Amino acid sequence: MDAKRYKLLLIPLIILIMSIISMSLMLIFQFRTIADISEMPFERLLGMLVEASLAVLLFNYSVRWLNIKFPWNSNWILRAFFDLILAVIIPIILLSFITYASQAGWINHKHHGDEAKIFLFILPLVTSSLFLLIVEMIVSLEEKNNLTIKLAHIEKEQLNTKYSALKEQLDHHFLFNNLSVLSSIIYEDVEKADNFIQDFSSIYRYVLRINQSNLVSVKDELDFIDNYLNLYKYRYENGFNFKVTVDEETKKLKIPPLTLQVLVENAIKHNVVSCKRPLKLHIESKGKELWVSNNLQEKEDKETSTKTGQRNLIEKYELLECKAPVFKIEDNKYISIVPLIEE
Repeated sequence: MDAKRYKLLLIPLIILIMSIISMSLMLIFQFRTIADISEMPFERLLGMLVEASLAVLLFNYSVRWLNIKFPWNSNWILRAFFDLILAVIIPIILLSFITYASQAGWINHKHHGDEAKIFLFILPLVTSSLFLLIVEMIVSLEEKNNLTIKLAHIEKEQLNTKYSALKEQLDHHFLFNNLSVLSSIIYEDVEKADNFIQDFSSIYRYVLRINQSNLVSVKDELDFIDNYLNLYKYRYENGFNFKVTVDEETKKLKIPPLTLQVLVENAIKHNVVSCKRPLKLHIESKGKELWVSNNLQEKEDKETSTKTGQRNLIEKYELLECKAPVFKIEDNKYISIVPLIEE
């Protein structure tokens, strides 16, 4: 039991305090004398405290189990039925134990008159229902607080992921490299330089546009990555080739924004890209997945991979409660399998 659940033990403690206050009021208003109260067996008060503690703990674990198996939001009628059963079972167990203990001579339990008998059977039901209600309230408040904390954490992670992706996309190295490419072609081929600028500006418009989006269409992401890959094509020319084969139905599905950018960036960062050893990138659709593959030709002096991009992608999918991407090496190719999400 963690520290949060110790607060349930406050219920029996409150009962004890209420009993003490009740006795004090009896003395103050002279309904009972000290002699009358002193005749009350201490075992009875201790027994009430123990019974209340056991009942509360039993209700605690029962309610938590029911919240998992039969939550209120799935079928409240069925859940109310189980709560009713639970509120009745505890008094039955209690009365059965008292009856057996009395017959066995373990305890001296006496009651007189019909009113006392009625009180004997009604009180456990009322007490049991009250305990169940209090436990339900405490557990519900605890779960609500946990959910609030979890949602705040998720929102923070989403913002961090978006910020990291945006920061990576607008990285100064990326900007510097592409401006260098632009400066080298602007005097050689004006038309080529104009196309470069169009692709470059399209990339930044896309990044700024999807900054507040959790999902974008595959079509939008492919349009973006086409412009993005064109920049590398300008830079590496025949040293870099890419192909996109995605059917129209797949383009209607959804994907977290900048997913393909992370995969493409990883492929170019960790592999040799040259005219003698061209890097070949292929983006294709297979069912409800995108497969991004490249020929494996790792750099000899490659830097140690932190796999930050892959971790960010996996976290994105976890936040969306979707199947995570898969990364593998097969037939001398590095393959990233990205699940797509329906509308």
